[in-house]
Amino acid sequence: MPRHRKRLAKIIAAVALGGAVVVGVGYANEARKEVVFLCGNFGPGVPEASVRRQLDTGHFLRYRTKDGPAGRRIVADSPLTLGLYRCVVELEADGTVRAARVE
Repeated sequence: MPRHRKRLAKIIAAVALGGAVVVGVGYANEARKEVVFLCGNFGPGVPEASVRRQLDTGHFLRYRTKDGPAGRRIVADSPLTLGLYRCVVELEADGTVRAARVE
């Protein structure tokens, strides 16, 4: 009888681990889609306030503003994608979008 319990425990652990992997991959895919789809909304001329408002709707997103030699830009990504997908929004001096791209 103890052999059966050990075997059953191993099977349950394997199923639980497999389920956790499936759920994790699902969340990572949703995070990737948020980054990619939201980035597609940011065309030239869109105000910075609109960009921030839309990024605030993301469930899995984080973003930060960086000042660089070419001007300000907003970089959005998700910790669930381990930084593999980023949306970089470059801003004009007047605070409107110059360009947006997924990296």
